[in-house]
Amino acid sequence: MNEKEIIIEIDKIKSGKANIISFYRKNKLIDRAPLKLKDKSESYNYNYRHHFDGDDLVKINAKQSSVFPYDGRGKINEWADETKRSLRQLIMDGKFNRVFTKGTTKYSIKLVWVSGE
Repeated sequence: MNEKEIIIEIDKIKSGKANIISFYRKNKLIDRAPLKLKDKSESYNYNYRHHFDGDDLVKINAKQSSVFPYDGRGKINEWADETKRSLRQLIMDGKFNRVFTKGTTKYSIKLVWVSGE
């Protein structure tokens, strides 16, 4: 079996509006599997490229309670800041790292937080 390691470096997480999250490296949106960009989110009325919308945040919340969609309670900026902090910590703790097999190749996906260069 072949093995392939994919490392994705992240240095910034941004929120375009409520329930929209994007990951960046050197001020560019990351568009590499498994962080492929979505073109838009009809459910959340967002017509720009992004990574996660509220539906994705619900799925993440099922495994990581520190990440959850904004429900209208509290200040939006506080939700965004806390969500970005939580996602950054999950990346730093290796909670988004995955290993899977596709065909005859075993993939090891690692998301790495890169702080200020």
